[in-house]
Amino acid sequence: MTVSSDESLEFQHATVLDGSGRPAFTAHVLISGNEIRRIGDEPAGADREIDLGGSYLAPGFIDMHAHSDLRLLHTPGATEKLTQGITTEVLGQDGISVAPVPAALREQWEEHNESLNGSLDEPWPWNSVGEYLDELDAADPAVNCAYYVPHGNLRSLIAGFEDRSISGENVVVSGSNELVVSKSQWQGSDTDAAPGALGAVQNELAVALDEGAFGMSKGMIYPPSSYGRDQELEALAEVLGERDSFMISHVWNETNRVVESIDRYLDICDRGGCHAHVSHLKVGGQQNWGKSEQIVDLFDDAIERGQRVTFDQYPYTAGSTMLTALLPPWARKGKPRDIRTRLRDPETVEDITEDINSPSEWENLARAAGDWDNILITQTGSGESQGDTIADIATERDLDPVEAMCELLLEEDLAVTMADFIMSEEDIERFLADDRGTFCTDGIFGGKPHPRAIGAFARILDHYVDDRETLTPELTAYKAAGNPADILGLQDRGYVREGYVADLVVFDLSDVRENATYEDPLQLSDGFEYVLVGGEIAVRDGDPTGERNGTVLRSTEEWGGPNRPELDRQTASPSP
Repeated sequence: MTVSSDESLEFQHATVLDGSGRPAFTAHVLISGNEIRRIGDEPAGADREIDLGGSYLAPGFIDMHAHSDLRLLHTPGATEKLTQGITTEVLGQDGISVAPVPAALREQWEEHNESLNGSLDEPWPWNSVGEYLDELDAADPAVNCAYYVPHGNLRSLIAGFEDRSISGENVVVSGSNELVVSKSQWQGSDTDAAPGALGAVQNELAVALDEGAFGMSKGMIYPPSSYGRDQELEALAEVLGERDSFMISHVWNETNRVVESIDRYLDICDRGGCHAHVSHLKVGGQQNWGKSEQIVDLFDDAIERGQRVTFDQYPYTAGSTMLTALLPPWARKGKPRDIRTRLRDPETVEDITEDINSPSEWENLARAAGDWDNILITQTGSGESQGDTIADIATERDLDPVEAMCELLLEEDLAVTMADFIMSEEDIERFLADDRGTFCTDGIFGGKPHPRAIGAFARILDHYVDDRETLTPELTAYKAAGNPADILGLQDRGYVREGYVADLVVFDLSDVRENATYEDPLQLSDGFEYVLVGGEIAVRDGDPTGERNGTVLRSTEEWGGPNRPELDRQTASPSP
């Protein structure tokens, strides 16, 4: 719930980055209640006046790919996000999240989410998207929250965690699913779900949008989203297109087949008629470095034919995900207990070792890392091995690295996350400079997390704006706030405009520091002088105030109806 103060506040002598990308300008910005009331050349006078002395004032940053879905329920203060200027988090990522869930599979979904989104100390008290958003609202988060409905969750309402076609036709696994499955002994049933299943999933997507979801995410390396065939995804894209909404994708392959995977995804969205947004855009594996240029060309071609394409990105050379993502797709197929059964079988572990050590069509993240020293364990259920590499663990146990990984997964009931060093600075900077992009943390919490969870936005300003000048402050504010707000369809956020909600961040660029490291990630960022959420000061002089004034945003309420409005606010009114 938004709580407004009666006290007015004016930031004076601010260097305003208004979120549109146009040149910064000096102004005095008056806030009253939860709104920006005036932007002027002269002070208007307020109950409280703060002279910024030329520090930047920008719209609050929007984390376009967050994994705080459960964290905000038990740690609603979100200090690690506020202290890097983030005022809004977008949840429900990678086709795997917390709602909707069929009641019969709730316990399985709780286990399936543990590595990526954490856990609660009690069973989830919701089934639908609307019920989850109500629960989130009751937690009084300190940041605003938006939610994508995950494709895997929708699929589970109809087909559970089974790998089967819901397209209404008999689709062969080696066709549209060629990047997902490679071991025939674990393919299981590829029969169709019940007649009418595809229409049922389309209907469930429409319901989730009505209940507040902004789009649909998919994760094409994460079961059960990975079981989706192209025809099924195209049919869901049609539902999104009818709402002028969008699909968000962790694509099938971000390494050797990254260009083909993105091209395939853009084609699905184009045929379905919806906006395509690529999750955590990257190029993994040294042999693929430089392919960012081909990807930018794909985006150019898509936009030239009238398609809308955007993406989000974090500014690090290491990714982070569940350690099970290193297993061949056939080995991570099915329910958690199915995976554990395979890992207990020495012959199957030999097959896993052979697949990982051989050239392959599937996305082999271990080979992309090049060396087991480049796979860093960030979190385990027991707390053991956090901060060790797979090479360290293998040496300690006198095992082959793949055997050591499998043993660790078994010991920890699969609840292990990692950081994998697979990217180049050249590709990162090419994507950072592209104005179609947005920023994200993609932060997976617990243990010794990847530093992106705590420092991503500070790193962008510190390293890529101030030091390397890859981005201007103006483009950064557009990519961190204006463009995300346009993508989400937030009509009164993301910009410093009169009448807009006062989600704001104040910083002196020379003082911004990313302090989080891989060795010591739990260090908050410096340099963010003030952060306002809904007009209330959540960070003052760099320190969190404890104010919890975030709003749980619901799509149809923000859009003013069932369809996402088309917003492009780069061309703004002249500066004061």
